[in-house]
Amino acid sequence: MGDNTTNKMTRQIIIVFLSLIDLCLFGQKDTVFVKYGLDDQNGKVHYTTDTVYFETPMRRHILKGTDILTYTHNQQIAKNYGLYLDKVTQSDCQKDATIEFIPTKINSIINNDKEIIVDFNFSENCCYSFLCDIEIVNKSIINLIYYGYGTYCDCDCCHGLTYKILKEDYPDLSKITSVMINGERKTLTLLKKKK
Repeated sequence: MGDNTTNKMTRQIIIVFLSLIDLCLFGQKDTVFVKYGLDDQNGKVHYTTDTVYFETPMRRHILKGTDILTYTHNQQIAKNYGLYLDKVTQSDCQKDATIEFIPTKINSIINNDKEIIVDFNFSENCCYSFLCDIEIVNKSIINLIYYGYGTYCDCDCCHGLTYKILKEDYPDLSKITSVMINGERKTLTLLKKKK
């Protein structure tokens, strides 16, 4: 009788222990509620709510508007060069009023010991937001990538983005010599260090 009681207690302890491990490894399931406004013809705003369910908090990735695609394979490789995509913001369009189509062009580059900040303009669908990424090309070029997405309108507009990339002191960082936009070689620009 003593052995049965001991076996039962041992099984219960193992079950509790395994349950705790499961809880710690997989975490709780996660739900996010999203509230957004819908306009009607009278200009009155009505709110609706969506529910987004995630298996674990580790899988909770919500992208909204212009945003960074976090922890992509490209960014993990860039970290080996000491480069971390920290922030992307929309910026003003710097264009000549007489030009209708805006070619992709770099407006400014700040390159110092702590960061690289690149501001550029490009022509894309007027209603798009952008998902942003960086990659290292030929072990020497930072390729600033953007993907347009969202509502598709019947027009193209000039857009501006500013990428802020933090720098860490890594041996391969010295190999990075230039930057380009979305793989367009005509935008290739040397990174001159400001003192």
